[in-house]
Amino acid sequence: MNKYVLSLLILCFLAIFVIMSVDTAFARTFNNDFETGDLTDWEEKTGDAFDFQPTWGDNPTARDRGQPSKHQGDWWLGLAEKYQGPDKGAALGQNPGDLAGNGNPDLPQGTLTSIEFTIVGETMNFLMGGGNRPWGDVNPCCVNLLINDKVERTMTGSNTETMTRREWDTSDLKGKTAQLRVIDNHTGGWGHPNFDDVHQADRNGDNIPWDRVLAVDARGKLAVSWAQMKKYY
Repeated sequence: MNKYVLSLLILCFLAIFVIMSVDTAFARTFNNDFETGDLTDWEEKTGDAFDFQPTWGDNPTARDRGQPSKHQGDWWLGLAEKYQGPDKGAALGQNPGDLAGNGNPDLPQGTLTSIEFTIVGETMNFLMGGGNRPWGDVNPCCVNLLINDKVERTMTGSNTETMTRREWDTSDLKGKTAQLRVIDNHTGGWGHPNFDDVHQADRNGDNIPWDRVLAVDARGKLAVSWAQMKKYY
């Protein structure tokens, strides 16, 4: 075997090793605001509460609720809602303002869990509304931040369909692998959460692009260069 062929084989081997050592599945964006119009990246669904999610448009206003959703973009999680837009929703016979649960919007229950991601920010912020049914209640409606399936942070709405920007301090969790879980386990009044547009932010309060967050795999290995990531640490 001549030196040229040997050198080529060595280069091929090294290339394969590098590709296998980097979890390329994490080097992409995350459906953090549901603008795909579906539940992409939210890998585990239980129950029936999320069967018609995400919802499209300001459905509370469409039914004259007097509490605008104030969602980001077109799509969001509104667990009282049953309208999936002018295309899919119309094809299914849905109309703006339709309610889930055959008119009893708090009746469906279930959970929705995101893919894993690494905590790289000082904080995590998101839009939250719906019922004030906290984690720890017998039948909570909330959003939880999980690490190894343990609840590290939790948030509820304030008994209004209108979402406002909420924030968790995650500085002590940096480097850990986490998931988000949206929980709808209440069938009474205000028994649903609203959720949208989640981000991690750096020490200056600037949101970190999700393709940078997901470039850090569960082992802490960088799928991009340290120069690209270090400003977020």
